[in-house]
Amino acid sequence: MEISLAELQTILNRIISKQRHNDAPPAGDLTQCETCNRSFRPKVLFMHAKICQKSATKRRKVFDSSRQRAEGTDPPTLKPLKPKAEPPKKLSNWRKKHDDVIATIRAAKVITRVIVKDGGPLPPPPPPTYDPDYVQCPCCDRRFNQGAADRRIKFCQEQAARMPTKGKLEPKKPPGRTPVWTPHG
Repeated sequence: MEISLAELQTILNRIISKQRHNDAPPAGDLTQCETCNRSFRPKVLFMHAKICQKSATKRRKVFDSSRQRAEGTDPPTLKPLKPKAEPPKKLSNWRKKHDDVIATIRAAKVITRVIVKDGGPLPPPPPPTYDPDYVQCPCCDRRFNQGAADRRIKFCQEQAARMPTKGKLEPKKPPGRTPVWTPHG
């Protein structure tokens, strides 16, 4: 007689579930711990109650991971942790940014209307708007936020020092062809 795999699995599941039900204590035999309100068998509750009261009365220390990381290293090599001071918050200029977006959308609608319907000359582009938080580079006239400006301005000044006349002189022409001397002239 052959048993299929599905039948074998069902039989095993029944056996396992019966064992689980036989091992579990009846619900009436459980007693509640007075400290943590968890339920245990009376034999186990006796041991649990001692540990539970002991752990409930003492406070746990706050774990400091930096101390654990520092174990085994020389104290002079460690840098003391300094709390970072928060930079002062800048005033929000969201309204100006919002108005710039609205102006850009309106200008785009006008250009679209001219291209699609009228076919006439395009209106002049709206004037560029600049974010007042940005710093302008004196060398390349581009604008950057404060962190990027510090790096970029230094870089631009180094570039300008290396090539002070870049783009101001006319490019040198390659030398013309020299005539080749031939004896028959």
